[in-house]
Amino acid sequence: MRLLHLSDIHFRSPDCENPTTDINQPYRTHLVQDVVELCRAGGRVDAILVGGDIAYKGAPEEYKVARAWLLDLAHQCGCDPDGIYVVPGNHDVDRGVCGRVAGYRERAGCHCRSGC
Repeated sequence: MRLLHLSDIHFRSPDCENPTTDINQPYRTHLVQDVVELCRAGGRVDAILVGGDIAYKGAPEEYKVARAWLLDLAHQCGCDPDGIYVVPGNHDVDRGVCGRVAGYRERAGCHCRSGC
């Protein structure tokens, strides 16, 4: 089984919505090119594992762009879209929502306290 593990992709809105303003776009383009070359040499990817920080601030637009990018990556490396697995990271949380939801900090426990 061939796994592709990625993390800290950081699609950042509003820049990520326009390739000409997204300073990370060239890195992601090179990443896809490298993965395609590796697949040519060693075979297709069975699963893509994303270990957090897909977004920068948890904005819906960031996930829209990230989803399209991940689906394209999966297509280019021969991975079924059902083989994309994602674990959220600290940048995948909309902190503005956390502050507005009554009781969120209490329910989240240690994740929102300093010193943990």
